Amino acid sequence: MTMQPDEQQTDAGLALNRDSLSERIYARLRLALMTGQYEPGAKLNIRKLAAAYETSPTPVREAVGQLVREGALELKLGYQARVPVISIPRYINIRETRAPLERLAAELSAVNVTGDDIRKLEDLHGAFVEAEAAEQWKAALSANQEFHFTIYRASNNDVLVRVIENLWLLAGPFVTHQYPNIRQAASEVHPHLLIIDALSRRSPSEAGELVVRDLREGSYRILEQLKLAEAHPKRKSVRRSGHEED
Repeated sequence: MTMQPDEQQTDAGLALNRDSLSERIYARLRLALMTGQYEPGAKLNIRKLAAAYETSPTPVREAVGQLVREGALELKLGYQARVPVISIPRYINIRETRAPLERLAAELSAVNVTGDDIRKLEDLHGAFVEAEAAEQWKAALSANQEFHFTIYRASNNDVLVRVIENLWLLAGPFVTHQYPNIRQAASEVHPHLLIIDALSRRSPSEAGELVVRDLREGSYRILEQLKLAEAHPKRKSVRRSGHEED
């Protein structure tokens, strides 16, 4: 049976809409992983996600498959996709790969940053501080992520930004699982403010150095927290409510 032109156009339109929906779901899941909305080991149930997104399982399955191919999720035959539980050595490798790339992005941004970018960074830092004070951890993590990527996008190098995104995607659940135990001490000048100042003065080397310092200091807090947990296994850390889909 030969398909008529109208039927061909209809099928093409349905495929296009499905692909577009899959891309939107992929983007939402990707952001959720980057900002720690899922903890290490969390399972993603396709049907529950489809119900949450008010769609069929197919575009959700496609989005999850893309994240599996990128290493952001893992999938074993007969099991649900889940967020990987990465080792400390792997986390350190990701951190060491991030450092020079984020330094470069900040240096480029110091040259290209606009007044609107600076005002957005100030607003995002304010939102971050308010969310932390209210112990709204997920909102704080989201504001922090947008703060950093506002800087990186100002580099005007979309290839660089995408690579950094991929690294955040891999480490996001591991890093944010330790939150809020790794928060900055209230008496310290927050690194965000120092970064904003360096960008405002258009100092590439200083902006790059401060971004890397922020990354490393946060990393050291994470590793210290893990050492404490190993030394005191019965001590329970503060846990955030997750979005685990069983």
